[in-house]
This record gives sequence, C-alpha cells and structure tokens, in this order.
Amino acid sequence: MTALGVYAQQPDPEELERQAVSVGGEHVLAAVLANALYGASIGTGMVTEGNMLEAGAGSEEMALAREQVFKASGADWTGVIGLLHWQTGHVWNALKTMSEEDHEPLGTVGAHASNALLNLLSCMSVTGADDPRAADVPADLERVRADLVAAVEALDALPVSGTEVSSDGTPGV
Repeated sequence: MTALGVYAQQPDPEELERQAVSVGGEHVLAAVLANALYGASIGTGMVTEGNMLEAGAGSEEMALAREQVFKASGADWTGVIGLLHWQTGHVWNALKTMSEEDHEPLGTVGAHASNALLNLLSCMSVTGADDPRAADVPADLERVRADLVAAVEALDALPVSGTEVSSDGTPGV
C-alpha cells in the first residue's frame, strides 16, 4: 500500500506489525489492507468517472466503465451477486454508523434499505435447493420485508420540510 502511494499518512513497518498483532493476525491485516486498496481505487474511479462525464460521456460509456469492476474481479453471475453483496455491506455499515452516531434520519432510512438489499442479495446468491443456504431464504426474505417496512416508517417519520430535518438546512445528509 505504501509502495503504491495510496496512503495519505503512510504507516511504517513497526506500525503495520503492531496493527497485525492488534487486529488478530496477518490474515486480518491482509483484509484491512485489501480494503484500503479498494478504497483508494474507489476514489480514483469516482474522479475518473467524473472527468468522463464532464467530457460528455453518457450512460453507455458509464456502463462500459463500471462493467470493468466485474471483469477485473473475474466474477461469474453468482460471483457478481457476491460482489454486490460485499459492496452493499460497505454501504450498510457506513449508513448504520451514520444513523447510530450522528442520528441522521436519512441515514436510518438508508441503513434499513441497504440492509434489505443485503439480505435480498444473500437470497439471490443461493444456487439451488441443494445449496446449504437455501433453508435460510424464508427467514432472509422476512428480514427484507421487515427492513423495508422499517425504512418506510423512518421515511414517513421525517418532517415535511427538509429544513426541519437538519440544522444546516440539508435533509440529514
């Protein structure tokens, strides 16, 4: 990661060793670093997509660019669902944290909606009746329903005026 220059504050080798020990070993640190690389690539992707759109690219070019995520991962259909599940987990975690720590009303709506999608993608990844996870599908679908209901309830509880949602005039974002 340091060699790639993706850290704004580069850790030294001793810090990396301490992190590996503190998080539970090298296998955990490997996941931490892989996610850091993922974060760096997301930032680059966002900037380059923005440049592409500013230059006049449209939805066809955007689809072509975003398709590369799946190609680079080597994912087949089941793998794409798994990749979407993994990405949605990142979204859910961020929105849940916003909702809990910052008490953002729209974060609460988003956390419920993204958790519903997370469970739905889990169901979609089941490959057949012989898949050991097939027995979990009814309970997962019930969680989808419950989260969608909770999202709608949280949405309905928002004030009518966006200025009532947040002190700075934005609707809780």
